[in-house]
Parts: sequence; structure tokens; C-alpha cells
Amino acid sequence: MNQSGEHFVRIQRVLKRERNFSGKVVYKNHQLELTIPCRFKNTVEPFMDKDLKVEAKFEGDSLVIELQPVENTL
Repeated sequence: MNQSGEHFVRIQRVLKRERNFSGKVVYKNHQLELTIPCRFKNTVEPFMDKDLKVEAKFEGDSLVIELQPVENTL
């Protein structure tokens, strides 16, 4: 925590490994993870367990990540 009381978060790259059914072949892929601080719980709660459309963009020196629920077209 810095002097203004803000918490910093990190975007982490994680290597995920999955085996196929025979167990011989291992599939590897990288995923990006972002840990959201619990103080944003009320803001994030409506998006829990839903499919989301994610858009990331730069505004000046800041990274802005926008989430929107995906509308079911079925």
C-alpha cells in the first residue's frame, strides 16, 4: 500500500498444463490473471459466474479494462 492508500495489483502470466485422456500428451498454454482486491466486491459481484466481453485499452498512461455481460443469442 502506498501513502495515498491505494493498493496495487499485478497482471500475472500463468502456465496451465492439461493432460489428454490417455495421459501421455500435455497441452500447455499461458493465461493472464488479474487479482481484484476485495474492496471492489460490490462492484464486481454482478459479473460473477457470467460470460463476459472484455476490452482492454490505454488511456494516457493507464490501462482500462472494460467488462460487459455477453447477451445470449440462443
